Amino acid sequence: MGISGSQIVNAARAYLGRPYRYGAAGPASFDCSGLVQYVLRGLGLHGVPRTAAEQWHWSTHISQAQLQPGDLIFEQWPGDSGYPGHVVIYMGGGKVIEAPHTGANVRIRSWKASETTIVGYGRVPGLSAASPGDSSGGGLLGGLLKLTLPSDVLGMFDDAAQVFTKMLWILNPENWARIIAAVFGVFLAAAGIGFLIKAGA
Repeated sequence: MGISGSQIVNAARAYLGRPYRYGAAGPASFDCSGLVQYVLRGLGLHGVPRTAAEQWHWSTHISQAQLQPGDLIFEQWPGDSGYPGHVVIYMGGGKVIEAPHTGANVRIRSWKASETTIVGYGRVPGLSAASPGDSSGGGLLGGLLKLTLPSDVLGMFDDAAQVFTKMLWILNPENWARIIAAVFGVFLAAAGIGFLIKAGA
């Protein structure tokens, strides 16, 4: 018998207020994936990977419409070279539990897909299905969509939304400033090298 999403959420709640520390895997402090690993191991689940990227590949990929409490949401921090850079535990009702960043503690925060860069959604292997009365999948509208549209169609919309979110990175003026600065820096370096070569000749 697999563990339930409510067990994962309740176990994670026990560590609210613990400080974030990069590379920490509990119980005194955590980073994001360390919290996930510690909670799942504490529930008797073996073979849970350590990093967010490993947990992303280990989990069963699902669509946003299939989210239920205990599922994992994999996000990307702006400018982070890791893939993904962050993982949180979905509580249901538009809230997540996370170990956020240096200087903060394990916390509950409101979550919207439109407010972050989503890599994808993962279900813990062996997680039992949510109860029929669980309304965590998006409220009345989400429930109606699940009843009327096949999961593969819903997944197609989620994939398109993720691509659109990633495209918004290009439209961010700060990102364009970084790109222009990098190109200009390369140009100046090349010009400087060319000047030195001519001066030496």
